[in-house]
Amino acid sequence: MGRKKPGKPRRERATAGYTLQQLQPPGYDQWMTPAAGFDPEQAAADPRLSPQAVDLMRRLTGLRPAYGPKIPLQAVWLDMALDRGVLRLRRPDGSVGNLPAGELADMFGGAAEVTDVRNAVHELHAAGMLLVEPDGEDDTVLRVVVGRPAKPGDPWLFGGDIASDLVPKTCIPGDPQTLGAKECAALAYLRSHLAEGTTGTAEEYAGFEGVGSVERARELFDAVADLVDARGCPACPTAHL
Repeated sequence: MGRKKPGKPRRERATAGYTLQQLQPPGYDQWMTPAAGFDPEQAAADPRLSPQAVDLMRRLTGLRPAYGPKIPLQAVWLDMALDRGVLRLRRPDGSVGNLPAGELADMFGGAAEVTDVRNAVHELHAAGMLLVEPDGEDDTVLRVVVGRPAKPGDPWLFGGDIASDLVPKTCIPGDPQTLGAKECAALAYLRSHLAEGTTGTAEEYAGFEGVGSVERARELFDAVADLVDARGCPACPTAHL
């Protein structure tokens, strides 16, 4: 859709610096810290601890590499569900179906080569790519996240939300089917500059393949002028592509 500027640094994702706890997933209001120096053998031999308490401490210790020092209660629920090997997944239409844990990991790409499926699924959860919610007294259901917040306080979007008529299915505003390829390319160029706090120019864009002249670049810019600063979807900043 245009030339790649030489030497231009790649932008980091806005969410890279925020932990799952900082992004405040809906319903995630209980966070636990594993006991330092926990020894499963010593804990199991301690008559003051119930088997349930020992199991919880063991799980928290095992979950710390994926989640850090603060672990959500939902991670424990997920770990218990993984014991069964089959997870319950909420579909975009709201219905719930069963899915083998290995297939869930594979859905996100590359996980077929991961031998430890449990760790792979927990890493997806810790990264905010899926969330866990209660479903009855002794069960949980997973929801795939399609829009992770850019910063604390921003909304989480799920598959069912994207299906809503209130949320466009593309971050480029309007229906790309109604724009020609040249107009779409010009829109992408202008919005990428806007997202970076800079201004695209007709003179620069004229040098892109297929544009040909400054006059033609200005014509394309005029054709998409009302879409340049439109919000693509609630999960994205104004100028995000």
